[in-house]
Amino acid sequence: MVLAALRLKKIDKILGLKKYSEVEPNMTKYLISMEIAGPFAMWTRPDTGATPTSYPVPTWSAAKGIFESIAFFHDGKAWIRPIKVQICKPLGSPGGEIHFQRYTTNYRGPLKNKSKSNFQFSSLILVDVCYRLYATVENGSGKPLRRGSNPCHALAAIFERRLKAGQCHKIPTLGWNEFVASYWGPLRDDPSQEDATEVDKAICIDMVSVLERVFDMEVNGSYKPLFRQDESSKIVNGEFYYAK
Repeated sequence: MVLAALRLKKIDKILGLKKYSEVEPNMTKYLISMEIAGPFAMWTRPDTGATPTSYPVPTWSAAKGIFESIAFFHDGKAWIRPIKVQICKPLGSPGGEIHFQRYTTNYRGPLKNKSKSNFQFSSLILVDVCYRLYATVENGSGKPLRRGSNPCHALAAIFERRLKAGQCHKIPTLGWNEFVASYWGPLRDDPSQEDATEVDKAICIDMVSVLERVFDMEVNGSYKPLFRQDESSKIVNGEFYYAK
């Protein structure tokens, strides 16, 4: 038992895993984080209709999908809950702006009429984006966590190991599948790094209404969209917190 405990502590130290109990008392959820960047991104606002426009930041569901593109459990014994996103920029560069660009693509959805020519539509996407995503690993097993049977620890360890090794379940994308990331991996928060980034604290945006989630349950849910308004839909100092 002593050897097993020492082994787990060594693994945590190597992977840099943190528990909420180290940050907030009486909490045992594991904290994970990653950074993702790319030339284009699309986080569709449902209220923009047939000419979709992007939110400035990923929705909760989109952030969850990015994390799960690295690692996830099919049985839902542990799952990843996004808690915060930060808008970033290259270290020392000017900030305070979100850049949009018109983008035309072919409709490939379930309503496409295969007997007719491709239907093209315009959209308003983001360009040159970089985000830091933060999440906790939640217990979905319905059983108390204990040493030797801790799916949260297992999922967090798998996630961190894959992230550092550049491995993934599927290639992470920035919304639409054609928007492949130019970087995804650990946070680039070390100023000595050549490609270091920092939070763009000059960005403050009221998004008015935000799609919180698409399904009524975090794992194996049914379609039931939920939106957020008021103060909880604001980006403040480059940060946006997802609902608890």
